[in-house]
Amino acid sequence: MAVLTPVFIMIFASCGGGAISENRTECTRGMDSLWTSLNEIRGRFGYKINEIDERRHEMDSVLQWLKFAGENELSPDIKTQIMQYSSVYRIYKDFSPRYRQNILKAEELFYEIKALDKQVKAGDFDKDLAAFGKEYRRLMGAITRLRADVEETLGRLNAVEPTYRRIAENVESFAETLR
Repeated sequence: MAVLTPVFIMIFASCGGGAISENRTECTRGMDSLWTSLNEIRGRFGYKINEIDERRHEMDSVLQWLKFAGENELSPDIKTQIMQYSSVYRIYKDFSPRYRQNILKAEELFYEIKALDKQVKAGDFDKDLAAFGKEYRRLMGAITRLRADVEETLGRLNAVEPTYRRIAENVESFAETLR
């Protein structure tokens, strides 16, 4: 009987260890999924956090100066460019705060995922895969919502970027002549 007891204990321990190992493997796969999803979003941020907001402020100042331009000072070409510039400004006005919020939300999620990853590596979910699943679903839901908002925000900002690059220098130079 003395020989069977250690053998039984070893079999029991290895079975229990296997379940823990499987749970940890599942948690690790989930973590990989979270990291991949978040990094895909973070990789899409092509503008610096304040870049669009700074442009918006500059454009607001330029548009204020352009109000002083007399009708006879405006060529048809510059009128068209001012109208386009004003349209770009409206997009920036609406979407620059959202862009900044998206970046900050991505950073917040980064730290939440990092904390969860630390818990997984420490074995906190080895015996409670359901608790990990709950956190995983919460974070993946937040990532999904962020992805949708980032797609809309960047879609709008990227759509006006070529127009901004094409006309900004001309309109801003013209406004400078009015100062």
